[in-house]
Amino acid sequence: MVWFLFIYAIWGIVGALWIIVRCERVASAWGWALAMVVCAPMATLFYYLIYIPRAEYLMTEYRSSYSRLQNLVANGCGTALTQHNDVQTLHNGDATISALMRDIQRARWEINVEYYILDCDRVGRALLQLLMRRARAGVKVRILYDGIGSWRFKRLVREKMINGGVEIRAYAPLRFPFITRLVHRRNHRKVVVIDNRITYLGGINIACRYLHGGKLGVWRDEHLRVEGMAAQQMRTLFAKDWHAAGGEMEIGTCISQSVKSVCPIQILWAQEGFSRMTLLYALMEAIASARHNIRIATPYFLPSEELLSAIVIAACSGVKVELLIPRISDMRIVALASERYVARCVEAGVDVYRYGVGFMHAKMLCVDESVAIIGSANMDYRSLYYNMESSAIIYNRRVVRDYVARFEADVALSERVTKSDCAHYSVQQILMQSLVRLLTPIL
Repeated sequence: MVWFLFIYAIWGIVGALWIIVRCERVASAWGWALAMVVCAPMATLFYYLIYIPRAEYLMTEYRSSYSRLQNLVANGCGTALTQHNDVQTLHNGDATISALMRDIQRARWEINVEYYILDCDRVGRALLQLLMRRARAGVKVRILYDGIGSWRFKRLVREKMINGGVEIRAYAPLRFPFITRLVHRRNHRKVVVIDNRITYLGGINIACRYLHGGKLGVWRDEHLRVEGMAAQQMRTLFAKDWHAAGGEMEIGTCISQSVKSVCPIQILWAQEGFSRMTLLYALMEAIASARHNIRIATPYFLPSEELLSAIVIAACSGVKVELLIPRISDMRIVALASERYVARCVEAGVDVYRYGVGFMHAKMLCVDESVAIIGSANMDYRSLYYNMESSAIIYNRRVVRDYVARFEADVALSERVTKSDCAHYSVQQILMQSLVRLLTPIL
């Protein structure tokens, strides 16, 4: 018993000191050090799962022709600003799935598919059958799906795909009793790259609910089709993910067709390494650069303190900030935790709306009708600090105005949250919201 207490005390003290040295935030260091002293085994497990390494930076040459946001992404992700792109905005699942099926049918050399959720329902089976037909026709087909997000993906379907000539891999499947940080860090991307010249990315997974709706009604979402230079950057990103999952693939470019139309796009992603914090920094820089208006749509609003401060500062400085969130969430605990953040935004003058026609699943940020960030990242800790995400930053007023018009149409179908709404919470509700908010780093 004495030896057990001695080892436990050493564990707690050493763990607390290690956290104090490694943790950059003073408040977090105090909290984790106290948790380590109180219950060292539990604190060690949780800290291991949600520990965020110190940010690394890929320092490149700063370009005077780039804006601050463009330089930030170039240094964080190593992606240059691409000029020659043709962009098609895809609102909701029906437009996205139909366009994707058409381009897959026309593929000539390779198809690279990467999804967080790849269900074996009617929509999923149709896509998989089409991919097998293209593989039998000589097209190189690769599928990468998340091992937890696509837990419904059946082994028999996987074997059928492999026998049909499709290369398929799962990202970090859950294997008990082995628990690694990857359990908490998922591949949340929704990306397809065709012939190194066409790429799809956004928030739409492959599942029936994105096409026909579900218990929450129609799923409102955003996606985009990009043909041009940005597709090459997305293929490079897919190749890195494919290698991380144990696959082999040449990172070099394939045959690509030139696009004459001009639409500046920069690919932004988040994953372990030097790009881990780039997504958060890019969102903060985009918000800080706003002069007139900011429009945000997100299904899960659990921002970090830095991002929340950037939103509040923008609203308090006279910028019109509009936030669109679901009226009913598919994750009740997340909706409960977000109430405190919503209340703080309303108090700061942010116009918050709850979308009432189905489920708002779009992830969109539009600034001054000149910049739009569209992708897979939510405004929550999981996307900002842990998951692998991908987004496109679009610097084209025509495209951005299209997203703004759709945002305004969604707001017209929504209910505004007022200060009186936030003031009507009971003491019990406020206490519950505040307690659940403590779980935001792991939700």
